[in-house]
Amino acid sequence: MTTRSSRSKAPAKGDIQVTPEEGRIENIITGDKSTEPVNLEVQTPTEEPIPAPEATPAEKIQTDIRDKLSNRSVDENIFVPSNPVALEKAAEQVAKECGFEFNRGTSIGARLMARAQQRF
Repeated sequence: MTTRSSRSKAPAKGDIQVTPEEGRIENIITGDKSTEPVNLEVQTPTEEPIPAPEATPAEKIQTDIRDKLSNRSVDENIFVPSNPVALEKAAEQVAKECGFEFNRGTSIGARLMARAQQRF
């Protein structure tokens, strides 16, 4: 395989660039003629750190959690069946209507669907 080298070729006439003579170059000054240097640094305002809010006392957190746990009802917890037999029958019915097999893996989903539809 042969290699090509660019040394053997002479430049084409179209590739030659003619530069102007030094006497013909004109210095064109545009913009401000101010002699002050331009400041390129961005000035950011300094801000004091914001102190963190005071922590909530542990007693208040404990009392809030106890109040929430004591006020929970069976209707709010979807995993606690109110009547297990009725819920199981409704889950089997939902499984038949939706077209999936009612087994151990799908029973939880069927129960949740029956409970959401309030069929029990």
